[in-house]
Amino acid sequence: MTRTGYCSLFLLFVNFFASAQLADSLSGYEIAKKMFDTSSQIESLTYTITKQERIDGKLTKQVSFTKMQKSPYKVYLRQSFPNDGMEVLYVKNENNDKALINPNGFPWLNLKLNPMDGIMRNDQHHTIFQSGFDHVVSILEFLCAKYLNEIDEMVVYKGMVDQQERRGYKISFDNPYFEIIDYVIGDEETIEDVAEKYKLSAYMILECNPKIKDYEDVEAGQVIKIPNDYSPKLNLVIDAENFIPLKMEVIDGNGLYEQYEYSNVMINPTFTDQDFLSENESYGF
Repeated sequence: MTRTGYCSLFLLFVNFFASAQLADSLSGYEIAKKMFDTSSQIESLTYTITKQERIDGKLTKQVSFTKMQKSPYKVYLRQSFPNDGMEVLYVKNENNDKALINPNGFPWLNLKLNPMDGIMRNDQHHTIFQSGFDHVVSILEFLCAKYLNEIDEMVVYKGMVDQQERRGYKISFDNPYFEIIDYVIGDEETIEDVAEKYKLSAYMILECNPKIKDYEDVEAGQVIKIPNDYSPKLNLVIDAENFIPLKMEVIDGNGLYEQYEYSNVMINPTFTDQDFLSENESYGF
């Protein structure tokens, strides 16, 4: 082996043992808090996300490349599976606040759609407004605050693992208090409002209420079923170097409910105006 090779191997071992020693000195909750702090400092991202979501009892899979900027909020998404070439572009307050869609298939025309309605919400657990890490992080942050007195028993460090060629800390959040409860809809409140207020899955709320047709099909005073927390179990892998999520698994009573894996992450890239313009020559709009 060359001197360069030995140096690279030595640095690899140094980083591995440094990460392991840090994890040994931190609790699962302390590792999670470092992730919270990192997320708050992120203003822009590019990444590839591989997501699996249970829809009508079956796991679906999507793989997409994403660019996102927090303020003003902008998202560009290009799917590579299952619909290779499908694109979504959303820029807050442009196009009447609608997303531009290149379906890369029938009807072979660009579409302008409300990100919260219809096609863009069908068979999806989340919306484009929940791109990036903030939504994932906010769920665990909310639960940690809610159960702060018992957090060291509920959030547990499970050891170092490899994820997408990165070393990561695996932590789990086990929630023995998870249950389905009654909830009374407030004035002008939608299911999305309830989900945001209590950091729940809006899609799961719909599943709990099969007679409700969509996220706005409720009225004040109506009693519905909701989960009291996001899920009974969350597993996360947190990058040992950058303290960003690499993987999140949500487990319910029927097994895997949703899973999100992040790869090729670039934190705080500098975007140009072209990155969020439909006229970008590398896009297909």
